[in-house]
Amino acid sequence: MSSFSSLQTPVIPAVKNILFSTDFSPCAQAALPFARAIAERFGSTVHMVHVLAPEPMIELPLDRFPDLDADKDVAQTTMKTLLACKPFGPVAYTATVERGPLWDVLTAFIVEKNIDLIVLGTHGRRGLRKLVLGSVAEQVFRLAPCPVLTVGPEAMQEGAADASFKTVLFATDFYSGSQHALAYAVSMTRAHHSHLILLHAVSDSMELPDLARAGQRVADLISAGAMHEFKPEIIAEAGPAAETILRIAKSKEADLIVMGAHHAGAPSLAAHLPWSTASKVVSEAHCPTLTVRG
Repeated sequence: MSSFSSLQTPVIPAVKNILFSTDFSPCAQAALPFARAIAERFGSTVHMVHVLAPEPMIELPLDRFPDLDADKDVAQTTMKTLLACKPFGPVAYTATVERGPLWDVLTAFIVEKNIDLIVLGTHGRRGLRKLVLGSVAEQVFRLAPCPVLTVGPEAMQEGAADASFKTVLFATDFYSGSQHALAYAVSMTRAHHSHLILLHAVSDSMELPDLARAGQRVADLISAGAMHEFKPEIIAEAGPAAETILRIAKSKEADLIVMGAHHAGAPSLAAHLPWSTASKVVSEAHCPTLTVRG
């Protein structure tokens, strides 16, 4: 097991460019203040993009030639209306409406704009609705080469975002990008002078000695110097991973959950992996979730 000390000084790359993907829904609007707040703190530029379907679904009589740009005109008007409210304040931004497969468009932006962080809202679809409709958020956080901050429907109910992140909860399974995610958790903790919680959910069948060993394994993730600096709260608790993360985050009033995410090899697979831990946490967390791929 690699220790946190092997990472030397755990400083994440500067967050210079943030990609904010929006479908203009209330869920997307709930994520927008986080993009603005983070950009203000780090001096970032926000690149807002709305992606149209490759072939717009327009119901018109067969004797009329469909205007394939009609939905784009509507989207551009909606974008102008949104920007007229100055949602980003003094933050530098760009705003674009693009047509094409979602992941293809976002990939082009990630490369062209050197994106360091993606921010988006999720409708939190799960179960059958998710399998039929897919999950944009899960597709993004499983494929994106950079961290993804997701704001779910439960987080929408918690009030306005100030991105202060007073309490940061890092959840680890010791795999799925955990080591990389820990560096982000520590950096966020340092930047916001947060209370850091390190959590590992273990099997329900584990006995107390096993829990103690699991707790020590979590503590061993960080160096003695980092332990002294942050004085993190170490928790090893028995129970299903997603439910345990959500319960601890709620009880500890976490402002941010940081966790690794398994990689999916293709967009179609990423959109339909059912009932995974990261998917459930992103969909149901009362606070934003930062997922980091290994």
